[in-house]
Amino acid sequence: MPSSQQRTPTNKQARVWILILTASVHAASDKEQILTSVSTMSTSNPKQLNAATAHWYNTNPDLEDGRLRAHRVEFEVMLRTILARLPDRPGLKILDIGGATGPYTFALAGRGHTVTLVDLSSGLLDLARTRAAALPLTSRPARILQGDATALSSIPELADERETFDAVLLLGPLYHIMSEPLRNAAIRDAWSMVRADGGGVLFCAFVSRWAHYRALAMTDPTRLAAKREFYAQHARDGDYVRLDESAVPYHAMHHETPAEMPRILQRLTGVPAQSVKMIGTEGLLAGGLDKLVNELQEVEFEAWVEKSLEVGTDEHGWLLADHIVGIVSKPYIAR
Repeated sequence: MPSSQQRTPTNKQARVWILILTASVHAASDKEQILTSVSTMSTSNPKQLNAATAHWYNTNPDLEDGRLRAHRVEFEVMLRTILARLPDRPGLKILDIGGATGPYTFALAGRGHTVTLVDLSSGLLDLARTRAAALPLTSRPARILQGDATALSSIPELADERETFDAVLLLGPLYHIMSEPLRNAAIRDAWSMVRADGGGVLFCAFVSRWAHYRALAMTDPTRLAAKREFYAQHARDGDYVRLDESAVPYHAMHHETPAEMPRILQRLTGVPAQSVKMIGTEGLLAGGLDKLVNELQEVEFEAWVEKSLEVGTDEHGWLLADHIVGIVSKPYIAR
């Protein structure tokens, strides 16, 4: 969260961010090694950390905007997963919560669906609005709204729209919400927006707790021993906060254990365990192994997307991924 006391990432850090954010981890660059990483709850109020992270994205919107363009396999697997599990009818009403600059929003709007994009970062939404202005009306999001995933009811435009969306995407907020009660609230709120009378569906993404260690092994393997106490705590709570030289938080993330992800969704949505489907978006290519694959084109690239889908949808293969999406459908309820 750059300010008069904080630093904007250097070019080197920006390159690290784009390469490593595919795993949503933050291995230290040379300058970052002087920073102290501490457990979230001992650092600051979760709401303040949420605001700090949003401010960071406001100041660095291009980094997040370029992430999925750089990591094409993740984007393709996620998009195909969404398309394959949407209700089978045209012109769906879709809510994309925490959708950043709207990569999935635009992909779905371009297919004829009515999509509302919501994000906390005004900087990310500004980029989305600029992109929308250059498109035909039929390919634009229906609405682009600023709002907090932990407080959807505070968004006036959504106040009367509970149980009206055919699909709800919650594909980024849980990475940055630094409190279990607030993460639970975000999932419950997202689930409450899904319509029940037409078999609506929720897509909810997590970052694996073990993703960080894969990137750490590739970029700064000595750090695990040097920060033994911190990583012991991280293994327990999954919280990772980045501080500036003044020990002020500017970016925070939460990493979830894969085994816990379906349990969380089952508990908060009330569906049977067998109704929660987990899919890993990188398949075999977690931990930054997608770098060369993302440079491929056409047939060669498609072969890796298909293999990633095969592994990511396997009963156990999804556990390998860095980004993991849980899919929960509401049972049909006649009204």
